[in-house]
Amino acid sequence: MIRSNSTAVYITAASVLNAAGTECASRDSQPPAAQPLDFDPARLAHCVAAPALPAGVYDRKLSRSLEPQGARLLYCAGRLAETLRGLELPDERIALIAAIPEVDGPSSCWDAVQAIGAQPADLLAQFFAHTPPLHALMMLNSSVMAHAAEALRCKGPMGGFCSQGNAGLDALMEAAAHLSEGRADAAVVVSSSPNITPALYLRDATHPPVNPGPWVFGEGAAALLLTTNPGSGAQSALRIAGFARGYSAQPERGLAVGRDVIERALSNEELCLGDVGQVVADAQDPQIAALFARSGHTLEHSKALVGDLGASALLSEIAVTWALDCSRYTLLLEHSRGGHWGAVLLARMSSDTETMESYP
Repeated sequence: MIRSNSTAVYITAASVLNAAGTECASRDSQPPAAQPLDFDPARLAHCVAAPALPAGVYDRKLSRSLEPQGARLLYCAGRLAETLRGLELPDERIALIAAIPEVDGPSSCWDAVQAIGAQPADLLAQFFAHTPPLHALMMLNSSVMAHAAEALRCKGPMGGFCSQGNAGLDALMEAAAHLSEGRADAAVVVSSSPNITPALYLRDATHPPVNPGPWVFGEGAAALLLTTNPGSGAQSALRIAGFARGYSAQPERGLAVGRDVIERALSNEELCLGDVGQVVADAQDPQIAALFARSGHTLEHSKALVGDLGASALLSEIAVTWALDCSRYTLLLEHSRGGHWGAVLLARMSSDTETMESYP
């Protein structure tokens, strides 16, 4: 939680990459047509091509050794480089935190899917029997972090989270803590979705979708620049006003956990749900829909536009909120198929200067 006696933390820049493009598209934009997966035509996906890295930020030879997931992450991070350098902060005061899913780790081979289907009792052995060499892990975690840190000159605190859909919230909370507690003056928070491969298919098969609609995968990335100064640019800043997370493996306890997460996210501002003008959450999730059945809120979400982005979903939604929306308070709520809940409360500044009466 961002406590009232801590330094305020603001989102002052953002970048995205997904099926909707490289700018923050409105959540009600017309979605592109999802395409069948090569290895399973029954499933649909929004795939994106690996982007060219920003010139002048990275070594031009770097892209030759990057796999798509790493390229997406570095692309979004690199788009923040100019704004970050404009802050003129010492390198040691810039943190770098990442949400990087590990789903591509063991295998990207369709042979593994077929082998497990034939011998389900030997799932682990069959999985690793069809695992490619170590290059499957190349440029995913520490390597990507090292390239981002070098290019953006981030020599402050560093951390990475690989908890799939919750990694974005973990990374955001860690970065905000470094800033609010005085260990850094700015933080770059980056995230990427998993590549759409049979490995993703195998992982997600253990947690079927909670919504009755079609299951559409997505590929993408997002990056945020957090600072302790809201700045005075034309784009208004968002303050991170609160966050909370919870978990229950028992579906029957899901609603209670969700309510608790929302209340804790709002508590630092002493708000109730009726004070929130905008809610970003997946209305196709039955438990989320039940939570807001009587609140009067229209739930917004980008999943129909870009697909399920996994670890990159939360930061992508925050980027859209930063760029396009105008509600005083925005609540973003996540609920994973595994039973994890997460909430972030954002407060938009009403003018270039916050007053003590406006915010604690």
